[in-house]
Amino acid sequence: MPRPSRSGVPTGEACLAPANGERTRLRGYAAVRFLRDAPPAARYHQARPFEEAAMDLLRHLLLENPLSLCIVLSLAALGAGFFWSRTGSQRARAVALACCGLALALILLAWLVETDRERVAKTLDLMSRAASRGDAETFIAQISPDYDPASGGKTGIADVVQMGLRLVRAGADDPAIVTEGGRATVTQVYHFSPAPNSRMIVPREYEAITWEGAFAPDADGRWRLRSVVATRPERMSPQDAARGLIKLAAQLPNMP
Repeated sequence: MPRPSRSGVPTGEACLAPANGERTRLRGYAAVRFLRDAPPAARYHQARPFEEAAMDLLRHLLLENPLSLCIVLSLAALGAGFFWSRTGSQRARAVALACCGLALALILLAWLVETDRERVAKTLDLMSRAASRGDAETFIAQISPDYDPASGGKTGIADVVQMGLRLVRAGADDPAIVTEGGRATVTQVYHFSPAPNSRMIVPREYEAITWEGAFAPDADGRWRLRSVVATRPERMSPQDAARGLIKLAAQLPNMP
């Protein structure tokens, strides 16, 4: 059950997964009543925002970006070393050595351990570089063979990518990556512009499109795209976006 905060308002939340696949979040007392009264089959999960956020922070600081901790440890080692040099304190010497050892251990740990988020980030980097160069082959290689069959499978999305990269180029903003239960949800904005030697004019509403993609590891351990949908400027599939782009661009002047 969600635990009440000091103000008496429950701080947890519950998440429903109805038949249409869309999740509905309930917060505060609504989550309390749902978790108390709903049948077990209707309960999707009880989220624990604080614990999840804390684990994400620890994973980020220890494994993905230990630089800030290393800087703190280095400053502590310098301070303890200076105090040791002036006073000869063995305790200060031990603190300085311990801080240096911890900093080296953090660097080694971050180098040895690759988190799921880092694996997804590598795939996204390959995709964004390929989109900016018009390299359809590399982009398609980051799509899973198990890509959403309802959207035409990998063959269907590959056709869209090949057609699109003949007409436009795309640069990507930094992604927002959320990993949970062996899957990852990515939100990323792609900015589109005409490809070299292309007279296509990209409509303003298609210059920046926000995509939300689902990633999961394949049998070879590499994380690849399993499904994707545009959420802005409107909700649409890649096929819808390609058709809309061509239709709108064809209505503009200077088209061949």
